[in-house]
Amino acid sequence: MSLFSGRAGKLLSIIVSPIILVIIQGCEAKKEVVHWDLQSQATSSSTDYKELVKMTATINTMSAGRFIISPHPGGEITGGPDIFNAVKTGKVQMGSGWPNWWSGQHPAWAVMNAGPFDFMNIDASLMYFIAGEGTKLANELANPEGIIWRAAWWPGMEFGLLSKKPIKGISDLKEMKVRIGPGLPSEVLAAATGAYAIPLVPNEIKASLEADSLDAVEWTTVAGAWNLGLNDIATHAIVPAIWQPSVLADFLINQKAYEALPNDLKAILETAIKSYTLTTTAIAKTEDFEALKAFKKNGTSIKQWTKEDIDKWHLVSNEILERYKNSDVFTKKLIESKQTFKKEYTTYYEWFGPYDD
Repeated sequence: MSLFSGRAGKLLSIIVSPIILVIIQGCEAKKEVVHWDLQSQATSSSTDYKELVKMTATINTMSAGRFIISPHPGGEITGGPDIFNAVKTGKVQMGSGWPNWWSGQHPAWAVMNAGPFDFMNIDASLMYFIAGEGTKLANELANPEGIIWRAAWWPGMEFGLLSKKPIKGISDLKEMKVRIGPGLPSEVLAAATGAYAIPLVPNEIKASLEADSLDAVEWTTVAGAWNLGLNDIATHAIVPAIWQPSVLADFLINQKAYEALPNDLKAILETAIKSYTLTTTAIAKTEDFEALKAFKKNGTSIKQWTKEDIDKWHLVSNEILERYKNSDVFTKKLIESKQTFKKEYTTYYEWFGPYDD
């Protein structure tokens, strides 16, 4: 017969059950909740920001409320190139921007993104950073600054230049004030055209164009330009954005904050980032198809660069890229790594590229 059977067992049960309940409730009460802020470069109306909101909601759900990331549109806590230092110092735990915006930290960031005549397709850049050594090299730059780097999404080929007055080619751009992101793209544009490159953040662009503080605007993709409302002001475009053919956005994560996460929350974050990358890239690119129709329906006059202009872009781009190569050992290593991957990609697609033209 059991020692705790009968009345003695019932008595023990009455005593132990509340103790177990208190222990369980105590464990639940001690559930640690991690709170992060994520500062985006994007406006609240943009697709990439809307997808960030979904990503952070998913992280909350997957973690059963243990990991709460609050997203912030551009400028809410900080903005533009200052996002890097905000993540570095822990002012925010996570940021989303563009690699070339961090070029003030190191010249290699200027060529981490897609410079002129770099990877010409999204898939080449995507493969390089996800399956090649791109992310490894980016973290060689970021980690010493206390930052973990991840690719965010690929807008791909940017739109071009939008303006109130028609731009027929490179010669028309001389001494124009052009909004363009910092780094290699702006250097090539200024050197090739004689224009003034002005790196405004998105919430400053429309007002500056309206006030004639800008003559032309470069802002991400076709859908990005449409969503910013530039079509209401600028009725002329010259395409494509030769300076950034397969542009990518990135995530910056404060290293100390990341390392403090339990392993399951790290896994949730990494999984959510990968999902965001794939989803946002696909959605945004299909939105470009519709935005191009909208620009045409709106009456926007769209022209393309001439072959002579493209040859000049190429010549100037090569000259500036050589200067970057000679600037420091790491930048040279990064450029040569990308060029090697591009050569392998091109060689493969000479055999297995499109055949229906």
